[in-house]
Amino acid sequence: MEHGVRRLAGVVVVIAGMALAIWLVFGPSSEWEGAVRFVRFAVLLSCFAVIGGGVRLIYPDKPKDEPAEVSG
Repeated sequence: MEHGVRRLAGVVVVIAGMALAIWLVFGPSSEWEGAVRFVRFAVLLSCFAVIGGGVRLIYPDKPKDEPAEVSG
């Protein structure tokens, strides 16, 4: 995957995760009770995993496309 496409996909995933998290915190009805509150909390926690995955798309741990440096 090209770096530009990968980073663009990462930005889109981060924005989508943040938008869902913000909606879950400020937007949904406060009348949700019982098991639905736990589902909402679980989805909110999964938003953090989605944001983390998007950040990994933007900034990969090890670049595979770059050649290794030769010392000497």
